[in-house]
Amino acid sequence: MNINKELIDELNIIVSVHVEKDDYETKVNDILRDYRRKANMPGFRPGKVPEGLIRKMYGKAVLLDEINKITSESLQNYIKNEQLKVLGDPIPKIDGEEYDWEIGNDFTFEFDMGLAPKIEVNLSKEDRFAKYKIIVDDDFVDKHIENYLKRFGQFVDADAVVDFKEKIVGDIVQLADDGQQQHEGMSAEDTSLLLSLVNDDELKKPFENAAPGSEIVFNLSKTFPNDWEIASILKKSNKDEVGDVDGLLFKFSVKTIQKFINAELNQELFDKILGENVVTSTEEFKNKMRELISLEFEKSSVYKLNEDIRKYLLEKIDPQLPEEFLGRWLKYINKDTSDEAVEKELPLFLKNTKWELIANAIIEQNEMKVEENEIIEHAKAAARNQFTSYGISNFSDEHINNFAMNYLKEEKNVRTTATQILENKVSNFLIEAIDADIQEISMEEFNTILGNNNQQQK
Repeated sequence: MNINKELIDELNIIVSVHVEKDDYETKVNDILRDYRRKANMPGFRPGKVPEGLIRKMYGKAVLLDEINKITSESLQNYIKNEQLKVLGDPIPKIDGEEYDWEIGNDFTFEFDMGLAPKIEVNLSKEDRFAKYKIIVDDDFVDKHIENYLKRFGQFVDADAVVDFKEKIVGDIVQLADDGQQQHEGMSAEDTSLLLSLVNDDELKKPFENAAPGSEIVFNLSKTFPNDWEIASILKKSNKDEVGDVDGLLFKFSVKTIQKFINAELNQELFDKILGENVVTSTEEFKNKMRELISLEFEKSSVYKLNEDIRKYLLEKIDPQLPEEFLGRWLKYINKDTSDEAVEKELPLFLKNTKWELIANAIIEQNEMKVEENEIIEHAKAAARNQFTSYGISNFSDEHINNFAMNYLKEEKNVRTTATQILENKVSNFLIEAIDADIQEISMEEFNTILGNNNQQQK
C-alpha cells in the first residue's frame, strides 16, 4: 500500500492510493472460500460448488467491496495523519468501470481534494459597529397585551349576527338550478363560517341579522374565495377533494351563532401567561410585558449586530476557496440534481462555507469547548422556551429535566445542541471583541433596516 500526494496549488491536491494484490488477496480468498462452504446450489452438494464457479459469480463483487474498504480507510487515515483540512469529500478522477477488476491485479486510484485555507481572525475595539436599542413604548406594550387577550379569548353563544365578527355553525348543502338541494352534491354537517373572512359589503348581505334557524343562500366561491376556506367549510382536507365550486350556490342552515370575546385582564390571565402569582396587578403585568418585550428586542438587536460583524469579516478576510473543486463536488454528490440547479445554489454554499471556516478559526484560536453540563442546561432552556411558546407556564423543574434528558438520548440531538452552543460562544466572542455604538431606534425603523438588508442580500 502506497499513498502519494501531488500539490496542484495551495488549495488543491491529488492523492494517489496504490493498492497491491498483497493488500487484499488473502481477505478476498478467505471470503470466497466461506461463500463456497456455505453455498447451496442445484446440482452440487453443500460445500462442493467448484471454486471457479464461485469466483465467477462473486469474485468481482467481493473484490470491489474489499478494495473500497481498503481505499476508504487508507484515505481517512492519511487525511488524519497528514492533518489535512479537507473541504467536501475526495472525488475519484477515474470512474470505477474503467478498471480491470481481476483478483491478482494491482490498482492505483487518484482522488482530487480541496483544502481549506489558513485563516486568522483579528478583531479589536477599533472595529466599530452600530448596536440598536429598540424602544419599547406604551403603544407597543398595549398591542402586545391585546394579542394575549385575543389569544386567550373564546367564542360565546350570541342571539344574532351583529358586527360580522361572529362564527355561525350549522349545515351546508349544494343547491341545484331550481333552488332545491342538489342530489349527490357537496354538503357538510355541523360546519362553521367565520364571517370576519367576508370582506365585501355586498357579499355580507345574505348574513345580515342571521339567527339560529335562519337559512342563508350564498355563492360559496365568491364569499370565501380562498381554497383552504372552502375546503374547511366543506370539511375536506384539500382543494382536490372539493372540486370546482365556481358559481355554485349553497344553502346554510344556521344552528348556533357564536361571538368571539377577548379574555379579561385579570389574575387568571396573569397566571396563565406568566405563572401563578408572578404578578398580582395590571401595572405589574404591564411592566413584566415591557421587560419580556425588551428581552426579545435585545435578541433581535444582537442578531442584527452579529449579521453586521459576519458581513464585515467575510469582506475583510475573504477566505479563498477551491471553488472549481467545490462546484464539481456538489454536482458529484447531487447526481440526481441538474447542473443548473447546483450552480444556482453554489454562491450561497460558498458564502456559508467561508463563514464556517471563519467561525472554526475563532473556535480553534480561542480553544472554545462544550462541556456536558452546558449541553444539558441548553436543552433545558430550549424546553422551557418551547413550553412557554405553547402557553404552558405551570411546568416543574423535574418535568423540564426529564424532557431535556429524553431529547439528548439521541446522538444527533447532542451534536445539534453542541453546535448551537458553539455558535453562541462565537457570537458572544465577536460582540465582546468589537466596540458597539448604542443607537436608540423604534421598532418600525429597525424593521425597515432589516428589510433593506434582506433585499440587498436577495
